[in-house]
Amino acid sequence: MSIVLCVPFVYPHHKHIPHLMEFYAHNQEKHDLHLHWEMGRPLHKVQGNAVEYAREIGASHVLFTEHDQWAYPMDGLDILLEADKEVVGLPTYMRKYPYLPMCMHKIDKSLTLIGQHRNLRSFFPTEPMVTTDLITWAFTLVKMSVFDKLDEAGLNPWQWNEVPTDSYFCQYCEDLGIERWINASYFVNHGDVPKQQVSYHRRMYDAIAAANGLFAPGSLPKDQAIEQEDDPRFEHYQTQLEKMKADAAEQQQMQKQAEAAEKEYEEAVA
Repeated sequence: MSIVLCVPFVYPHHKHIPHLMEFYAHNQEKHDLHLHWEMGRPLHKVQGNAVEYAREIGASHVLFTEHDQWAYPMDGLDILLEADKEVVGLPTYMRKYPYLPMCMHKIDKSLTLIGQHRNLRSFFPTEPMVTTDLITWAFTLVKMSVFDKLDEAGLNPWQWNEVPTDSYFCQYCEDLGIERWINASYFVNHGDVPKQQVSYHRRMYDAIAAANGLFAPGSLPKDQAIEQEDDPRFEHYQTQLEKMKADAAEQQQMQKQAEAAEKEYEEAVA
């Protein structure tokens, strides 16, 4: 069994390469890793070429990474291989506020991932292994059999337009009944904020926004709200701003109800 390690290198992050090379050196011999590293080429080209290279050498999997992810666990590949799924990856989080997880579920399951709908909700995995509608390329292992199925169906995820390749890939997998899995044992770092500092950065941005009055009821656009989902397996992050907004709205509603009750009483005794 051999595995192709896909490394696109477009906008280098100062921690990506040192951590990636440490991971590669640790796992190269153990897992027969073949490095596919292209510099300055579009992401979709590098990914498509990595799959073709994997076919040429008879590899069993492709392990995808991206240029701004870092702190890969040294045993991360062992963890994903042990899961034995067609598509499985470690989660990461958005590189900017509010740093929500980048594993996401569709709100309306009937809508496509490639239709540019506002139809995704981040979730925190609360089980060791969970399925997801959208998985990123942060640290994702895909069996070559998946690409064989995509080719047979005439589906090419390596397209270049306003829709990212992970959306194409995940939607085409969904069309073919291929599940995407998240192993929640480890979050891969993204951008300049390591996962240990995410909560502090959230609070900092919450405080800055609150100081500018953004916690007032109705001040946040509706499409920015993180709605709660009925499924108890998933916990959704609610920013402090949203909590303050919700509390203020609840107080207003209670005040209106009290005023209405008082008015009704006065009319009844008049």
